[in-house]
Formats: sequence, structure tokens, C-alpha cells
Amino acid sequence: MKDHHKQAVIFKQLYVLKKLTDDWGDKNICNLQQPHFNMAFMPFFMAVGLEGKSSSSIAANLKVSRQAAGKIMKELEQTGLIKVEKSTTDARANLLELTDAGRAFYLQVTEQSALLTKKYIKLIGKKQLEMMTDTMEKMIQFHEKLNHCHNMGGTQG
Repeated sequence: MKDHHKQAVIFKQLYVLKKLTDDWGDKNICNLQQPHFNMAFMPFFMAVGLEGKSSSSIAANLKVSRQAAGKIMKELEQTGLIKVEKSTTDARANLLELTDAGRAFYLQVTEQSALLTKKYIKLIGKKQLEMMTDTMEKMIQFHEKLNHCHNMGGTQG
């Protein structure tokens, strides 16, 4: 394999894994009585969690603008899975909570996720899965630092 081809493999792997995971989600999660749910909503929906969160904290956690998060949250609200309320302490902040339907769906999603995790463990083993998860987290942190450095005018990584 030519060296430049080796360097491009990670982009293909990330793209294909994301696509196949989304396809799995469409088949195994979105069809769980939620035909209007889009897998693009999943990180936002799961970030709301059973306790609820502010839209700004979700945006910061997922590294998207508040406007982008707000757009997806509005779409999620239209599915009837979350409700959006103004904060009583900060008029600029929106608090997000799961509706009863959202809670039921959240539990179904976590159940399907647990089943998928068991399949991953059967495929590659618990230790390999933990190592992969740790590695991905380190890569995310690396890119956060790299992007922060570039946003501050630096070029070192």
C-alpha cells in the first residue's frame, strides 16, 4: 500500500463507520415507533438525558453553535420527544427535558445500544472495545486542542 493511501484510510474508516452506524440506527432505533426521528438527532437527544439539560450546555458539549443546536432541538421538539422551556433564572437560556414519550424512547435507545455493545464485545472483546473507546476519546481531545490552537492563530499541533 502506498504511503499516501495509508494516510487516507482513516478518513474512509471514520466515514464508513459513521454511515453504517447511522444505517443500523435507522433500522434498529428510528423504527422503534419514531418514524420522524432522524439519526442526526441522536447525539442531541441522548445529551438531554433523563435529567434534562440547557441547550447551551448541549451545544458546548457537542462542539456546535447554539444556533445549530437550537435548530435540531426545535426539530426534536416537533417529534414530541422533548419539551423546551425558558429558564426561570436566565431569560436567554432554554431548558430541555424529555417528554413521557421521549423517556420511553430514551430507554429503548439505551436498550438497543446495550445490545449493540454486547455484539461489539463478542466481536472484538471487552478490552479491545475499551481501548478503542479510550483511543477515540484521546483523538477527540487532540483535535479539540489542535482546533483551539488554530482558532487562536497558532499552527502547531
